[in-house]
Amino acid sequence: MAVDRGNKDPASLVTTATVGKNTVLTLKEALTAENCATFEVVVNKAIEESPNDIVLDCKSVSFLDSKALELLIRIYEELRRRGSLLKLANLNPVCKDIFSATRLVNFFHLYEDIAEAVRSKS
Repeated sequence: MAVDRGNKDPASLVTTATVGKNTVLTLKEALTAENCATFEVVVNKAIEESPNDIVLDCKSVSFLDSKALELLIRIYEELRRRGSLLKLANLNPVCKDIFSATRLVNFFHLYEDIAEAVRSKS
């Protein structure tokens, strides 16, 4: 299995927008070990450029593997240290099941859509 070292074009994986005081990152595909490094580069840039909360729009994410979950936990903890939040929106049933099975549903801030995530203060 080839492992991405951040060499993939970030624009092919994620788009970035600002909505209010939130940075919205919209993933364009499943988040797996193959593309976690590229995603991490994008997230780190967003964290350094803005103190905003980050909303991860998962509407096109069909699947998250264990490497992706580990990365999301690290991002969540880094944002929390900086006084910001990681919010996940638009999870499909498969991804919701993954969060439920791993009990991470109680750890992350999960929202039905971006509008709800942007309005939320926690």
